[in-house]
Amino acid sequence: MAGAGGPLRLREWLVAQIESGRYAGLRWEDAGKTLFRIPWKHAAKQGYQVRQDAALFRAWAIYKGKHLEGIDKEDPSTWKTRLRCALNKSADFCEVPERSQLDISNPYKVYRLLSDGAHDPVTRACAPSKEEGILQSQQKPPGGVTEPGCRTEEQSIAPSPSPY
Repeated sequence: MAGAGGPLRLREWLVAQIESGRYAGLRWEDAGKTLFRIPWKHAAKQGYQVRQDAALFRAWAIYKGKHLEGIDKEDPSTWKTRLRCALNKSADFCEVPERSQLDISNPYKVYRLLSDGAHDPVTRACAPSKEEGILQSQQKPPGGVTEPGCRTEEQSIAPSPSPY
């Protein structure tokens, strides 16, 4: 699972996976190793093979203890959601949608690996906001969960208050 220093953060784990060459299509996009590509084939796509197309998502679920081999049922869409949410929630990554290709036979998403000091909103920006006409105060706060199916640890643990 993890090295002697404890569990790896997503950043270190994912860089190790890219460097390993173990997953087809998972690779660096630039010489500076700041952009990387993750295969993102939809399960309904022709030619989808769980063992290959969901391998990285499965590995993350196993690493995080969210999938126990031989015990839990195979659930590729949940594995994919968990990795997507972890990437979106992390201050270490930013999706670069204009470089992603989702409508091809071997679709992929591109993410930028942000420098360690890139936690402020100016440095963290990957691309200009698509909603440039919206006032800054009306935009979603950075780090907010905006994707369906993504929950923070607090949301997973704490029960929802009763409406009554």
